[in-house]
Amino acid sequence: MTEKEQEIIFKFANLLIRSLSDLFDASRIEEIVGDRPIKEIFLQVEKKGFFAKKTGSVFPASFAPDLFKDVVKRIIDVLSKSFGFDFTENRLEAIYTELEKLYSVALVGPTIISYIPEGYLERYRIGYLSKEELEARVLQKTQELQKLNNDLENKIKERTEDLKNLLTEQQKGARLLIRRDLELTRANEKLQELDKIKSDFISVVAHQLRTPLSGIKWTLSMLLSGDLGTLNDEQKTFLMKTYESNTRMITLVNDMLVADRIQSGRIHYGFKHIDIIDLMDNVLFEVSPTASKRKISIAYKSKFENLGKVYADPETMRAVLQNLLENAIKYTIDGGKIEIDAKKETDHLVISISDSGIGIPKDQEKDVFVKFFRARNAVKQETDGSGLGLYIAKTIIEKNGGKIWFESVEGKGSTFYFTVPV
Repeated sequence: MTEKEQEIIFKFANLLIRSLSDLFDASRIEEIVGDRPIKEIFLQVEKKGFFAKKTGSVFPASFAPDLFKDVVKRIIDVLSKSFGFDFTENRLEAIYTELEKLYSVALVGPTIISYIPEGYLERYRIGYLSKEELEARVLQKTQELQKLNNDLENKIKERTEDLKNLLTEQQKGARLLIRRDLELTRANEKLQELDKIKSDFISVVAHQLRTPLSGIKWTLSMLLSGDLGTLNDEQKTFLMKTYESNTRMITLVNDMLVADRIQSGRIHYGFKHIDIIDLMDNVLFEVSPTASKRKISIAYKSKFENLGKVYADPETMRAVLQNLLENAIKYTIDGGKIEIDAKKETDHLVISISDSGIGIPKDQEKDVFVKFFRARNAVKQETDGSGLGLYIAKTIIEKNGGKIWFESVEGKGSTFYFTVPV
């Protein structure tokens, strides 16, 4: 051991024991270090000139390095048990730093590291490596960092490529959606134009037909009444069939005109409080002859008392009742029955019209209120019909602040319900 190394060791001991002096009293220090001469040697080392070259050696003959190592270990053990690992390590680092100020790192590390128990000053180990070991360690870390950097760059490239592809797909999708939206807009505009043309055509045709049809009806009525001469039975039969066909045609034309007015918003609603049962009685008076002719009974399910009045437009509500009752009669077999019911809810009346007719196929129920729709069994039962009655009824009821729905079983009959505000 060189004199410089002995100097470092004694300086280390001096700083270590002085650190103890900040924490323990003299008796406790003697207990930790050992006999008094050892403590005095370390504490008085600078005063006694142990570092002077003339002494030749700073170690007393009776104080071997192994004994010194044992003393250092005892001090560190006491510090660790009393104050914890971190505290002890911090103290040793402070001493190490102090020595670094006086001596080189390369000299301090190898000199004192063998005296410190395993586990302390671990972060300084790299300072004690040989040049070859240090270069190997640096190379390894450099390679690890390079690999991490390469991996990161590859991930960034992959992610950038993914984002670029995603952006490209989004741009393609956006362009496709814009193009599709334009196509749909043009198609919708075309459909609206065609629908307007169709509505205008129906309106013109219906108006043009109504006047001559009314004239034909008036003429046929005069013939049947004998105003234009006596008819035999066969002639009356043919004229009656013509009269009935003409009446159905007039009804169809009127339905088309009403539907056109509804769609174009040209129907005027004059809302007021009305007695809907009185309105029902008036409609029943008109349709009863057709029902009686086929022996179809129409009856109220119960006596209606304290129903009060509803708030609706009488003219359009009359059209609703007429459409629903005419449908019930039309699609009920001869000898069947129709029942009418009404009950008051909190803020509205619920009206129902039930028949024992042909009912509605389950798979076609969703289209019942669609304009011009007629169920397949309805077409078989009655070839004449516009498919507008329920469309008109639904639109009018909703304009009057109500709603309409139905229950039906094919082959057994249907019940249509609708509400009217009170």
